[in-house]
Amino acid sequence: MMRGGASMLGIAASQWRVRLRRSLALLSMIAVAVAGFTVLTGAAVTSRLDAVGTVSANYRPVYDLLVRPKDAVLPLEQERNLVQSGQLAGMRGGITHDQWHEIQAVRGVSVAAPVAMVGYVMRTVPVTVDLSDHLEPAAERQVLRVQPTWATDAGLSQIPDGPAFLYATRNRLDVVPNSELKSGGGLPPPEEVDADGQRVKICPAAPAITAEEWLAPTDLRARSSLTCVGGMGSTDREGKAMRPTVTLAWTVPFLMAAVDPESEAALAGLDQAVTSGRYFTSTEAPTSRRLDGMPYPYSVLPILVADRPQVDRTLNVTVQRLNSDAPELVRRSADDQRLRAALVNESGTPVAQRAMSFEEPYQNLLDRMLRPDDLGVEYDLATSNTRWLDQFWTVGPPKRVRAGNGLRAQPDPYDLKIWGQGADDGGSSRHVPMEFADTSVRSEVAVHRNLAHGYEEQPGDVSMPDAALGAVGTFDPAKVSLGSALSAVPMDTYFNPGAEGADEASRQALGGRRLAPNSNVTGLLSQPPLMLTTMAALPAIFDPGAYSTEPSYPEYQLNTTSPISVVRVRLAGDVGIDPVSRERVRLIAEEIAQRTGLQVDITLGSSPTAVTVHYPAGNYGRPDLAVAEPWVQKGVASVLVRAADRKSVLLSVLVLAVCALAVLNANTAAIRARRTEFGILTCLGWGRRHLLQLMFIEIVGIGLAAGIAGTGLALGIAFGLGLNIAWINTLLAVPAAMALALLAGGWPAWRAARPDPGEIIRPAVPGFALRRQAPRRLVTLALANLARTPGRTALGALSLMIGVAALTMLLAITFAFRGAITGTLLGDAITLQARTVDHIAVAVTIMLGIVSVADVLYLNISERAAEFALFGAVGWTDAILNRLVIIEAIGMGAIGGTLGAAAGLGAAAAFTGGVTVPILWCSGAALMFGVAVSALSVVVPIAVLRRLPTAHLLAEG
Repeated sequence: MMRGGASMLGIAASQWRVRLRRSLALLSMIAVAVAGFTVLTGAAVTSRLDAVGTVSANYRPVYDLLVRPKDAVLPLEQERNLVQSGQLAGMRGGITHDQWHEIQAVRGVSVAAPVAMVGYVMRTVPVTVDLSDHLEPAAERQVLRVQPTWATDAGLSQIPDGPAFLYATRNRLDVVPNSELKSGGGLPPPEEVDADGQRVKICPAAPAITAEEWLAPTDLRARSSLTCVGGMGSTDREGKAMRPTVTLAWTVPFLMAAVDPESEAALAGLDQAVTSGRYFTSTEAPTSRRLDGMPYPYSVLPILVADRPQVDRTLNVTVQRLNSDAPELVRRSADDQRLRAALVNESGTPVAQRAMSFEEPYQNLLDRMLRPDDLGVEYDLATSNTRWLDQFWTVGPPKRVRAGNGLRAQPDPYDLKIWGQGADDGGSSRHVPMEFADTSVRSEVAVHRNLAHGYEEQPGDVSMPDAALGAVGTFDPAKVSLGSALSAVPMDTYFNPGAEGADEASRQALGGRRLAPNSNVTGLLSQPPLMLTTMAALPAIFDPGAYSTEPSYPEYQLNTTSPISVVRVRLAGDVGIDPVSRERVRLIAEEIAQRTGLQVDITLGSSPTAVTVHYPAGNYGRPDLAVAEPWVQKGVASVLVRAADRKSVLLSVLVLAVCALAVLNANTAAIRARRTEFGILTCLGWGRRHLLQLMFIEIVGIGLAAGIAGTGLALGIAFGLGLNIAWINTLLAVPAAMALALLAGGWPAWRAARPDPGEIIRPAVPGFALRRQAPRRLVTLALANLARTPGRTALGALSLMIGVAALTMLLAITFAFRGAITGTLLGDAITLQARTVDHIAVAVTIMLGIVSVADVLYLNISERAAEFALFGAVGWTDAILNRLVIIEAIGMGAIGGTLGAAAGLGAAAAFTGGVTVPILWCSGAALMFGVAVSALSVVVPIAVLRRLPTAHLLAEG
């Protein structure tokens, strides 16, 4: 017998020709495996480069370090490596000027931009509602009711304000002009002159209010008013013709902060955001002025005012014409309080509705602040004070407790009279937004009143505050540099993005809108500062003796020694994602912390993330909401790069393992089909070495051809998908295919080369299968067939187990990759880029699983051809035989799918650090998919079954 190398190669070639379909099937599987691994490796590398590129492009935010007082850091921030946003409004300093300058002196620091919070400055603008078009021309006397309602919280809160009443008569009204009023004589009511000359006193003045009668400024009794206008010849106290109008008060709480002009321009480009007037000079400080008769000078603080409001607030006005009894109530009543209370309860007919946005009143208020000297005297409302800083207010942080993975804000009521006192006198109350009456989650509200530095007033002196506001210009917050949205850091000085609903119920309640800050300064979300001054202006406010505080608790006092709340630091030069740059940043942060003793957060490489905060229900319609506050996740960039590297490695290794096991399955099945042939060759004197040599030549030859084919396939796929595959990967494809074929075919070949011919050719049917009772149902027969050949069943189940485990693992890897940067904008962007690799990997894995299962079923049918022919001869239809094969496939699918899902679940848990509900869903979905794939994989085997030569097989049997 010829056993030389050439002869052995000839025998192997003849085997390739004789078993052409089997050889082509094995070649195709290895080619697909090599091509899939090559493409996936290239795709993973490309995806990693894209991920690193995206991270690098968004690595550096507006500032690199955030310096805060240590007591400003929440436990949740420390536990989850976060930085909270929207914090400025509730901060009362904590950083000294010396510490700020110490930060500036650290080597490597380019910009150190401080923010010192001052507090809320209240300003009110009158809003005139003209009712001329709503008067009944034929009525001699009539009363209209104007009901204002403030809409906020994305329309969920509808807050009614005190009504404004208009008494209009066609008769003349006589009033005592201002020039004739006597000091201490009170305000005489108007007199209506009837057609017969009778005079009736109407619209009586409110009596004097005692201390016991003061109300909260949001009490509706303190916010209603009554205006009386007459017909031809009627003039007001200034001598002007009366007009049928009522005046509402629109109050704006301006959050005021101090910044350093140079640092802020360098960090945020504030100087480029000025829209009118001018920017601060680099050393701009208050100017000193004095009024005639004022014994001491006052300081004018330079301010920049935001040119647009950043609050959610709309005024809805309903106009009603009251019934015919209302005018008589006005004419008969001599008590203003009782009259307005009675008019509230009068029925009326709606005649008009209108909505007013915040923009027009806000622009009116800006004009008043920019040109305070142009204001005339206004007697209806105390709105002329747009200049003096006689008082301001500060609030504390939200009262929040831990709730699961997030926080829960808790109601924190306080005495509303801290904002001023209201009176049921028709209009002398302190004007505050009606939103103050809504649910509060912040306390520590304090008022700071100007002391004029302790000057003792003398008779004849003009008593005024010694601090005033002088607007030098306006700025557009939208023009301030906020950096990339993917790496945005808290820029509370200019912007509060609001919060989306964190659960489905909250999203539906909000109607898809975001919950935005409103005028309730003790609510959850705070507005950004709408008013900025300079650091040089702080002594006029924070010097001892400038302002007193009420309540006088120590924690409510102005922090006169440490007025700065935060310092935002930008480092000099380029800072990259490389280890050297990161270490440099760490060392600078460490030095700042050591020098100042402050909390230093490295915001470099951070990205916005959502923290769920439960907001309690409001008093005016807003339900309990779960909102996603936009905090910042620190260190996201480095996590992303590490995760991209880890995912690329695991993905490639996993796919290679799946490919190897798929080829092992095919080789095992192919060699098992040649058991009889090897037994005969052994009987003819072939030893194990010769059998192994023959099988290895066959395997290596197929591997060589598969490597060449796989290389071409990989290049074609890469060209179609636009992937860049390294040449080293392409050159390694052929030897990798040969090595894969040898590794996968070595063990089956070794087992098949056993020297005992009898053992090799003995049928692989265990004895216990012969002793089973005859099955009576198709399902029982299918299960019996699976149990009759446990090795083959295990082989099929193992092949499917590999596919299901791979699918579960890939889904879990994808989930874990997202979970490493859950909810961050930068992480979401990277995840979207990585999906192509994930889809390719899943597709290759599933395809290999289908091929493996179909191959096992094909061999199963081929070896049991005589059995199927007998079933057909005794009357079994093709449909019954098909069902039998499908049930066997589903049985293997259930076994392999369960084991694969369990294996994938375990591997996923090890990768992610624990089992989560989404991973359980992934494993369950992979199991169901594996069973479905098993059922679908019988398409080819069933086609083979239909072509079986029944007569020939029965004759052989």
